[in-house]
Amino acid sequence: MQTLWQDLRYGIRMLLKKPGFTVIAVFTLALGIGANTAIFSVVNTVLLRPLPYRDPDRLVMVWGNFRSLNMMRLGASAREFVDFKSQTSVFTELAAFQQMPFNLTGDEGPQRLSGLRATSELFNLLGVAPLSGRALVADDEKPGHEHVAVVSHRLWQTRFGGDPKNLDRRLTFDGSSYAVVGIMPPDFQFPFGLDEAQRPDIWVPAVFSAAEMNDRTQYNYQVIGRLNPGVTTAQARAEMDTIGRRFEQQYPRSYRGPKGEDGGWQVTLTTLQDEVVGNVRSLLLLLLAVVGFVLLIACANVTNLSLARASTRRREMAIRTALGASRVRVVRQMLTETLLLALIGGAVALPLALWGIELLIALGPKDIPRLNEIRLDLRVLGFTLGVSLVTGLLSGVAPAFRVGGARVHDALKEASIGMTSGVARQRLRSLLVVSEIALALVLLIGSGLMLKSFRLLLAVEPGFTADRVLTAQVLLTNSRYTDATAKLNFCNQLLARVRALPGVESAGMTTGLPLTGVTYGAPFSIEGKPFDPSGKPPHAYIRTVAPGYFETLGITLQQGRDFNPQDTAASTPVVIINQTFARDFFNGDPAGKRFKIGAPGSPRPWMQVAGIVRDVKADGLDAETVPEMYLPFAQNTGTAMTLVARTTGDPSGSIAAVRREVLSIDKDQPVYNIRTMRQLLGASIAQRRFNMQLLGAFACIALLLAASGLFGVMVYTVTQRTHEIGVRLALGAQTRDVLRLVVGNGMALAALGVAVGLAGAFGLTRLMSSLLFGVTATDAATFVIAPVVLLAVALLACYIPARRATKVDPLVALRYE
Repeated sequence: MQTLWQDLRYGIRMLLKKPGFTVIAVFTLALGIGANTAIFSVVNTVLLRPLPYRDPDRLVMVWGNFRSLNMMRLGASAREFVDFKSQTSVFTELAAFQQMPFNLTGDEGPQRLSGLRATSELFNLLGVAPLSGRALVADDEKPGHEHVAVVSHRLWQTRFGGDPKNLDRRLTFDGSSYAVVGIMPPDFQFPFGLDEAQRPDIWVPAVFSAAEMNDRTQYNYQVIGRLNPGVTTAQARAEMDTIGRRFEQQYPRSYRGPKGEDGGWQVTLTTLQDEVVGNVRSLLLLLLAVVGFVLLIACANVTNLSLARASTRRREMAIRTALGASRVRVVRQMLTETLLLALIGGAVALPLALWGIELLIALGPKDIPRLNEIRLDLRVLGFTLGVSLVTGLLSGVAPAFRVGGARVHDALKEASIGMTSGVARQRLRSLLVVSEIALALVLLIGSGLMLKSFRLLLAVEPGFTADRVLTAQVLLTNSRYTDATAKLNFCNQLLARVRALPGVESAGMTTGLPLTGVTYGAPFSIEGKPFDPSGKPPHAYIRTVAPGYFETLGITLQQGRDFNPQDTAASTPVVIINQTFARDFFNGDPAGKRFKIGAPGSPRPWMQVAGIVRDVKADGLDAETVPEMYLPFAQNTGTAMTLVARTTGDPSGSIAAVRREVLSIDKDQPVYNIRTMRQLLGASIAQRRFNMQLLGAFACIALLLAASGLFGVMVYTVTQRTHEIGVRLALGAQTRDVLRLVVGNGMALAALGVAVGLAGAFGLTRLMSSLLFGVTATDAATFVIAPVVLLAVALLACYIPARRATKVDPLVALRYE
């Protein structure tokens, strides 16, 4: 222990003696360790930290799927859920739930809430008890039972001031009175991973109606189960698939695909952890690999610095050895100094990591689960300590053994710094530089692919004009809106009032905005054409819109006419289709054609094609354009709608006026999810922007580290070859000859690194194919531009030391030792 303290004290003195070396090494390591700590903290929170439920590893989600269409996540019908409970043996409990919105009304004003209809097993299955009161029980699900609700701690605090007496009060949701029977703990979330605006604030019992129990084709419920002890996910998946096949055989007419085909019904499972993580896993693992590359580059940099410093200390260590110090003690001394550097770098990395975490939370898209829960816990601190120790060992092993392995007789004869370093040492430093450049090039190419992918995504034409458009949602669930006439009156009044507002150019309504995927699809039959329900009948997305919608969003009419006030429930049913619909089903000419939703014998009316509008991206800029039909709101009224209004100036300035007009029509009608189309457009590409920004930032760090590593090696090389350069200049060498010599040596290393990096990138970038859009993982332009950029930076890193070499005075250099 005494010798260890001696090594530590001596190491600290040596680091303080060379502050320039110490600061550069610590900062380099801090960058690499800090980046790894920040990304690992995200991985730890999202992927490694267990969900806050009892035995979360045994929780699974149950999904239906048509094998022929590979359409996962169709949920289950009420009838299926009841049959699952009676026929399965792999679960201790099963629960069903359905996400749905609620309108809360009262003296405090209307408020739209996210909520859940859930069976009574849910809270016990999750292992979570209410903070106050009770959870849902089986009696609550009986028809005719008093309406009850469990509310979130957030709602209890914000709406009711945290008053415990609220357990005795009744609340009005969607025009019906509910008794509050329980308040959940403040940290309770279910479903898990939703952003704050989507988190449920109310849970009510799922009361299955007779219609639900008799219809297996309505996949309205999500099902969660807790596996029996000892049952694996694979075993449960096999049993549920057997049950799914049995249902398909017993009820063949109920298990047709969404397009009418006999698609082969199966039931499958996913763990709740996988359900929460979703597609984020691949991104986070990619980022973890990226920051690992950055750390390796930092290690190589510090190793090179340490090798250069160690070559100046060979005489010192040889003297210590001659005085009786063992080679093990010498190696330990060098490793101690490097470990000290790494530990200091780890300490400096922690504030950098905290800053990085704050940046990740600020820039991260809302669909990354648990993003706001990221913090530096003991696991992350342990990871940082471990990375620091490993980094210190990686950076210090080579210099330590180079110095410790030197022969005493040879080292004592060297004139400290004047001797040209050994060939083996020079080769090692060169190998480290080549490795740095290769790793940096892999990151540069990956970043370039992401940048090009994002640029191509921005170039996609969405089909609408997003500027100066405000959107706001309303949900007509009040008992006042039980018939189509009341809903239509509300819609017409609201549109008339909004259009009359100062600064509003036009206004319309829709059941689903572009880019959000908020819509539904159905098969349809074309008049005069065969309809095969067992095959693949035509299928399209359906949106209901009010007059003014297309004008407001700038969706241009390509043919025919727009909807008008004459399109009423008593007039001929009409429909507007998009260009893809017209091309796929009418060869671009739908004039005089009619079709209806469903089979020819369905009760839905035949609809006349009134016009064709421009294609609009329904599910995102990176999604395929699909056939869409637009129905007039007057002929197809609904409860959920989105107001769109184009303004002359900043649309956010009209928010208060729009909300005021809604309340003037109905004081109990909340308006929610107010945002501009620009915000919606930005949200649709937030994930890809986040990917590009992170990978680009780490690639830039890697480029700077690689360039600084090459610069450091060239500076050291020039210093070591000062005598040689002086001889060359004395014998008549020109400035360009010295430049060519030094730059040529450096660029040879850079070229070798680029060659190795290209080979590595060609294989590794294929792993990020799922994150790209419109560009292949081996895009030729990116594989050309990235090496050129790297070689240009390398040329600059070589040129500065080369210019320094040309300034050498031959007389001084010839006396240089």
